[in-house]
Amino acid sequence: MAEAAPTLLYRFTFLDGAVLEFPVELDPVTFRVRLRPRSSYPAWAKLSFCQCPNCPFTEVERPRCPTAESVLDVVEAFQDRRSFEKALVEIVTPARTTRKQVTLSEGVSALLGALMPTGGCPILGMLRPNVLTHLPFATIDETVFRTLAMYLLAQFFVSQRGGKGDWKLAHIEKFLDDIHVINRHFSERLSSTCLKDANVNAVSRLDVFAYLTDGVARRKGGGLSSLFDDYPAP
Repeated sequence: MAEAAPTLLYRFTFLDGAVLEFPVELDPVTFRVRLRPRSSYPAWAKLSFCQCPNCPFTEVERPRCPTAESVLDVVEAFQDRRSFEKALVEIVTPARTTRKQVTLSEGVSALLGALMPTGGCPILGMLRPNVLTHLPFATIDETVFRTLAMYLLAQFFVSQRGGKGDWKLAHIEKFLDDIHVINRHFSERLSSTCLKDANVNAVSRLDVFAYLTDGVARRKGGGLSSLFDDYPAP
């Protein structure tokens, strides 16, 4: 039987008492977001609108950007709000509830961090496994740890399928560079439609975290290595 309740519920309560809720229903097997069908879509959702240069799709295959489709409700809700506005953000999951008073830049960024990897873009989709352990308001250290751990676990499954695992992180820079390209072009896409900056700065915040993760990856784990001193060499 299909799961009826949303996997995640984001609730924004503003200082004036207004409340916005965003249910994020994820397929329990694939962890891809289940979207409501629409009768019409804005022009900025077209694939060709500020299309990323590394996009693997053509308009024949996908007339609309899958990432744009996944965040339409969020973008429309916050397009006339400023990133420095404050709200109490609650994230309700079957396992726990997280609650924090934050700026919209941070709150919307956390929500987009669940939606963008699960929307159907195969490049951002490589971050989709982290949505299984979605951690809103993560610090940079938590983000770096989770991203590198996810990447290395992915290499295990690649090797299990007969491929060659990237155990030395030789290709993670390309992986993160591709993420950066998408974040940058998606910001341009949003800049064309948003009256104010809450959405754009939320994506920029995600990109900063990707950039800092890339810096640690280039140092082959950086200062994280000391955490694993108790692991013996084979």
